[in-house]
Amino acid sequence: MKITSTSCICPVLVCLCFVQRCYGTAHHSSIKVTRNQTKHIEGETEVHHRPKRGWVWNQFFVLEEHMGPDPQYVGKLHSNSDKGDGSVKYILTGEGAGTIFIIDDTTGDIHSTKSLDREQKTHYVLHAQAIDRRTNKPLEPESEFIIKVQDINDNAPKFTDGPYIVTVPEMSDMGTSVLQVTATDADDPTYGNSARVVYSILQGQPYFSVDPKTGVIRTALHNMDREAREHYSVVIQAKDMAGQVGGLSGSTTVNITLTDVNDNPPRFPQKHYQLYVPESAQVGSAVGKIKANDADTGSNADMTYSIINGDGVGIFSISTDKETREGILSLKK
Repeated sequence: MKITSTSCICPVLVCLCFVQRCYGTAHHSSIKVTRNQTKHIEGETEVHHRPKRGWVWNQFFVLEEHMGPDPQYVGKLHSNSDKGDGSVKYILTGEGAGTIFIIDDTTGDIHSTKSLDREQKTHYVLHAQAIDRRTNKPLEPESEFIIKVQDINDNAPKFTDGPYIVTVPEMSDMGTSVLQVTATDADDPTYGNSARVVYSILQGQPYFSVDPKTGVIRTALHNMDREAREHYSVVIQAKDMAGQVGGLSGSTTVNITLTDVNDNPPRFPQKHYQLYVPESAQVGSAVGKIKANDADTGSNADMTYSIINGDGVGIFSISTDKETREGILSLKK
């Protein structure tokens, strides 16, 4: 007796004709079926039993934030034992089955009945089964598949740490790094450009620039003088969709202060001073005060006074008041 190759053919549950309407793309699931094979070796018959069946599913997609009047079509379940006479019943179980996702138990069509948010839940795990409607016996073992919520650009980039307050030394070289800002986008970074952020400067030019990819802010001019201008308010924008028209954007403010360097000498506000001292004044008594001005600040504006020449080198001495930064001239002899 020979065993033919047509014996022991089992029906299989397959996923057919998935339609992603928003993009006009059709997806088809596939499954490999291995039948019994017969091999003849010099009059002998060898039977190869069919290995355990394995499911091959294409992933289903449902567009997030769908607001159409009708339920959104997700995909279709189908068994090759289904002759179209209604004898096969399709059953859907798992996350959202019967509430979010419904199935026509005769045709196997799956629809989504609610608007979904990918940022709340990215995918749903469900199980499909085909049973004989008359006997209520399974035609296929239960199979697991995933419905993924497909992203749309519904989230603008956000700066979570702003506004920023930073400093940079005056007279820094052009291109000196000031700060790196980072915006986050809750959209799917693996799909399209919805989460691809590009940085630009809205306010603060020509003094500062920003790297469009990294968000690093740098000085854009040579010799930025604190004594000329000390404070700058820089506004940085982050725009998704790689900066294209229609992308969503967010912005933040970076307050930049130039810190002082010792680049200014003390200067006397007048060239000549005239002081009087009575001849009866005691040695060590104060004769008068003079004061120089320094455009720098902090320790860079500290100064000391000294007498370097003139008729009074041996007669007068000068000391420095650290609080007032004045020079106190005293009688030495």
